[in-house]
Amino acid sequence: MLVPYEWLKEFVPGLPPADEVARVLTMAGVAVEALTGEGEDAVFDFEITHNRPDLLSVFGIAREAAAVFSLPLRHPELAVPEEGDAAEGMASVEIAAPDLCRRYIARIVTDVKIGPSPGWMQARLASSGVRSINNIVDVTNYVMLEVGQPLHAFDLDLVGGRRIVVRRAAPGESITTIDGEERRLSEDMLVIADADRPVAVAGVMGGLETEVSERTKAVLLESANFDGVSVWRTSRALRMRTEASSRFSRGLWPENARIGVDRAAALIAAIGAGKIARGMLDAYPGREAPVYVTLRPRRVNHLLGTDIPAEEMKDILMRLGFIVEPQDGDSYRVLVPDHRRDVSREEDLVEEIARLHGYDRIEPTLPKGAPPEVRLDPARQLALRAGEILRACGLSEVETITFTNLEACRELRLPEDEVERRAVKISNPLSSDYTMMRTTLLTSLLDVLKRNAARRGDDVAIYEIARVYLRREREDAPGSARGDGLRSSGSAGEDLLPCEPTKIGLAVMGRIAEPSWERRAADAGFFDLKGIVETLLEGLGVRGARFVAAIHPSLHPGRTARVVVAGDGDGSDADIGFLGELHPDVREAFGLRKRACVAELDLAGILAAREPVRRVKPLARFPAVTRDMAIVVRRDVPSSEVRDVMAAAGTGLVEDLRLFDVYEGPQVPEGHKSLAFSITYRSPERTLTDEEVEKAHRAISTALTEKLGATVRE
Repeated sequence: MLVPYEWLKEFVPGLPPADEVARVLTMAGVAVEALTGEGEDAVFDFEITHNRPDLLSVFGIAREAAAVFSLPLRHPELAVPEEGDAAEGMASVEIAAPDLCRRYIARIVTDVKIGPSPGWMQARLASSGVRSINNIVDVTNYVMLEVGQPLHAFDLDLVGGRRIVVRRAAPGESITTIDGEERRLSEDMLVIADADRPVAVAGVMGGLETEVSERTKAVLLESANFDGVSVWRTSRALRMRTEASSRFSRGLWPENARIGVDRAAALIAAIGAGKIARGMLDAYPGREAPVYVTLRPRRVNHLLGTDIPAEEMKDILMRLGFIVEPQDGDSYRVLVPDHRRDVSREEDLVEEIARLHGYDRIEPTLPKGAPPEVRLDPARQLALRAGEILRACGLSEVETITFTNLEACRELRLPEDEVERRAVKISNPLSSDYTMMRTTLLTSLLDVLKRNAARRGDDVAIYEIARVYLRREREDAPGSARGDGLRSSGSAGEDLLPCEPTKIGLAVMGRIAEPSWERRAADAGFFDLKGIVETLLEGLGVRGARFVAAIHPSLHPGRTARVVVAGDGDGSDADIGFLGELHPDVREAFGLRKRACVAELDLAGILAAREPVRRVKPLARFPAVTRDMAIVVRRDVPSSEVRDVMAAAGTGLVEDLRLFDVYEGPQVPEGHKSLAFSITYRSPERTLTDEEVEKAHRAISTALTEKLGATVRE
């Protein structure tokens, strides 16, 4: 916002030089982005935060400067020389939408003489970046810049029925604004209408049909207070950002409407542009109760770590326009001025005292007491630990875009009806490649593999820990609480917020280890990725995870597994993800020359399954005995089931079981396989004898034969 220095000095006599004003105001929290010119011709460019609409004017800055420099403040001249007929008999005002318009004031100007503005007014407007149009319009712009109140002037003779109605737009209504553009209005937009049609978009721009011209003889001067959110939405929907809309959208105060219209009327009379009718039309349904805040000086010093006297605090607040009265005990009752809508509690007053007292005058002190314990969210901790483990396994982290499209899901062979049901569609997509939120990390990870393969990068090992987005299906009545902690609201047709579970996605393709002189590295396969997943789960404290054969539309049949953990003590199992080799059709669709394996795990499922306390076993004191056993079982019997039977039958002496060979061939019956295990026996209490080991070994052999129909190979 541009503010000429000489205009500022009109309200604050004795103001220091412009560069000193810029420095001190910036230290007090009113940032000066730039200062151009010198002396009386200097112009400030202020950066005003959204919560301080009271500073969006020359007088607002002057009020702040007077408080900061402890100088007297002059107020704008508001005395209006009224004459002629009463305004009430010349027009009428009605507010039909009091929730969007808290106040609407109209003054009537007669005997209007349209012409150029005085030179001094044109100069001030030009230095503030505003073009001069004519005396009436220039006065409205001048007052907006001076006191922060947007105004609009209607040609009263062109207002149908000389009646103003503040209402929402009717279905199908449109208006041609003063920039010559026709605007289609929606029913949630607030308009200023006459007896027949809309004549202005409230808080944004006036209409072309009622604008002031050389033929204008009478003017209705509008000064109102519109709902900031409504103006912001309308301005955004119509793509019209104006000086008026930027001020209204930040939230003005109703009393400023009276100041603005009186200042404009006084200026019109002063420059001889017209006569001001007696009285005004003032519809004021949005009166607000005054805001009082209790201030405790001891509390102020406690929060700031200062020793500011109570009288100094009172003086600072009164310079800022607050009314401070003593209250019972060591406290004050503070009346907040209308223009300070950002002040509503004691902490806001503490901030005002601190910035005018001077942040540089507050002595630095060490915090008292013990520092608070820093605790990360458990899910966040788990994600960080998972990343450490996967990087240690040789995988690189990627961060991919969360958007995808239906074609990518088709390439993954995902059922189209399921994708349509679960996907969250994007209302205004950037391109055809980003039409929906991803429902799985596979689309993102395979896109990375595809890009690498297109550049002859066939050896890739990556992971991503990120969210997927699933549309919720309404199962509860409107307004009922859901089990996931969200609350549905609104009509039955209103969509719920999507579910956003965090997943751990892994993808490996080609070699994941560099070859050396002593070994030749082979391409990674299903069991390489399975080993990485096992390492990850073990490192995260998940014990007893099992891999169960499964079918997935994107993965190779027979080379796919679900990752299963024990449920919540009810004997049931819970899936926490899946892994497998890509289906050949998927690999071809993505243009991958080498086979690739992928996995997706649910972070919440892992968090629920992990052991909260890490268990540590002491080093063994007694020697171990190792025996090998080869067995023949049906091909469909998983090795994990064989391990479970062997561990259970080992009479508590089996410390470790390691599968070191799998064979299918001429020496094994059709439909069977040979599994060779290395079994480690150890007792934590004593050295085992040969007889004890042999007895446990025979027990394992017998259990395999009886429970699995296995044959032990000699």
